[in-house]
Amino acid sequence: MTDNNENNATDEQPMGAGSSRRDVLKFGSIVTLGSILGGGALLGKATPVLAQADSKGALAPDEPFNILIVNYDGGTLLDFAGPSEIFHRLPNTNVRYASLKGGNVTLEFGVVYGNTERLADIEKTDLILVPGGSDLSAPMHPEYLAQIRRLAEGAKHITSVCNGSLVLAAAGVLNGKRSACHWAFVNKLAEYGAIGVPDRFVEDDNGRFMSGGGVTAGIDFAIRVAAKMRGNLDAEFTQLAIEYDPDPPFRSGHPRDARPEVIAMVDKILPNASKGLARIPGVR
Repeated sequence: MTDNNENNATDEQPMGAGSSRRDVLKFGSIVTLGSILGGGALLGKATPVLAQADSKGALAPDEPFNILIVNYDGGTLLDFAGPSEIFHRLPNTNVRYASLKGGNVTLEFGVVYGNTERLADIEKTDLILVPGGSDLSAPMHPEYLAQIRRLAEGAKHITSVCNGSLVLAAAGVLNGKRSACHWAFVNKLAEYGAIGVPDRFVEDDNGRFMSGGGVTAGIDFAIRVAAKMRGNLDAEFTQLAIEYDPDPPFRSGHPRDARPEVIAMVDKILPNASKGLARIPGVR
């Protein structure tokens, strides 16, 4: 499996003889940052998870790791753009992007993402990632679900970000499995046989199943995947390389913190969101 570099949004800018900006970020000095913080329960306090600086990954340093990111019309860019920034900077890690028919997909807000491969042309992958979207009509189509199911069966790790977990659940991949989801949809997982968990990162079966909560949680998710696969040092390096040092101006990123009037605004455009039962196109 080869890295589909044409999909990278970051331009290669010369930094010297035979090097590029990405080379410097990927292979430059590695700095240990300390702890990585995790998410808490839907209405409870977030609990920090302290990382150990000498923690090793599940993979040998020279062992290749292949990642497939699924794309589709109506998908959310940040759901997979965040993880992509992390995964592309890990050593011996190949990242590919695929959609049902290949070529361009039109994401949420009309963003066109191009040159995806055809899902049917990909024999297998080590990790499959299904991001979420504002319209799940395309990935919920039986033909699409069949391809996701086929690739998931042979994958070592089955993952999702945001309501992409609903797609995996609809494909029958998450029966009886614990999974994260965007807070507005987390309780709908039960309708597909999965166990919705209102945390920012969730894993089951010793990490074979890993999932991130809504949209921005994809970055936290990817850093945790990086630590699990390549060890804390490489994971912390990628966090530093992209300057992932969140400092939001408001404590309104989750219903546990947001003001009631802000929650009501979301409920107005996504009825039943505060109950975790919001509906979007493609979800019955």
